[in-house]
Amino acid sequence: MPGALLWAWDTDNNEWVKVKTDDQGRLYTVATIDELDDIGDVYVPTPTDGYILYWNDGNSRWECKAAPIAAHKDTHDPIDGSDKLDTAAPVKIGEANAIGSSHSFPRADHVHEKHHAKYLDNEAKAAAVQAGAITDAVTKAPTHDAVYDVKVTADAAQTSAEVDAKITTHKNIAAAHHAKTVDASELTAGELPLARLKASIKTASITFIIGVVGTVITTGIKGDLEIPFACTINRVTLLANKSGSIVIDIWKQAYADYPPEDAQSITSSAPPTITTAEKSQDSTLTGWTIAIAAGDCLRFNVDSITTIEQVTLSLKVTKT
Repeated sequence: MPGALLWAWDTDNNEWVKVKTDDQGRLYTVATIDELDDIGDVYVPTPTDGYILYWNDGNSRWECKAAPIAAHKDTHDPIDGSDKLDTAAPVKIGEANAIGSSHSFPRADHVHEKHHAKYLDNEAKAAAVQAGAITDAVTKAPTHDAVYDVKVTADAAQTSAEVDAKITTHKNIAAAHHAKTVDASELTAGELPLARLKASIKTASITFIIGVVGTVITTGIKGDLEIPFACTINRVTLLANKSGSIVIDIWKQAYADYPPEDAQSITSSAPPTITTAEKSQDSTLTGWTIAIAAGDCLRFNVDSITTIEQVTLSLKVTKT
């Protein structure tokens, strides 16, 4: 077939060449394959930047298409990617160090190592029982000293003397920490010391009423009160049933030396007084003897009076 074009493999140059026969039947080279489309097997009518060339087996030719999105991602898979990412090894749990300095990433199933195993209540109780500090591991919690004893005696690096010294020191610190604010001699079974009570609980009122409505009060001694607790006087208040004037003196004496007399006045030159009014109050208590001992007796004496028929005298005190 003179003039027919044929493709032949040039083994000397390792390339395909296009050959043709002449009228005498001799072959000669017409062209060589420099690119795929030399043999008409590439279909790229409008190439797009970033597309890839692939073989379309259905059309038996090379064509272009967009690169698969997952292709690049999969190359960095830490298990079987061709360009694996560096992944971090598990470390102990700790505080974050700002943004960190590592250039590796944790995997989705990355797990941090625990610092130590959980120490359960029953394990602590069992250790205390073993140490002889308690006898019932079910209903009793280990004592403060028992837990410490178990800890320090378990350290084989310490000598027995060192262990004993640490236990003693620790117990002394614990005792000082939990010590009461008062001596045991100041406490009564079932009671709290006054120093630990709120101010409002320690505040009390000693009240005495003089007179009967309908009859004007007269001067003189009007009665006595025994005070069963120690206290300090903070204020005196007088409340009358009507406007008038009255001066009341207060005398104090211990129960053993009862009765009080004028010489034992606690009000000095500032006795409770109402002057043409229905009430008065004094928290200055100038010159007063404000301390009252448990068992002291108070006597109330009217020094002067006009108009008032009944008056209530109250001492605001703080128990001591």
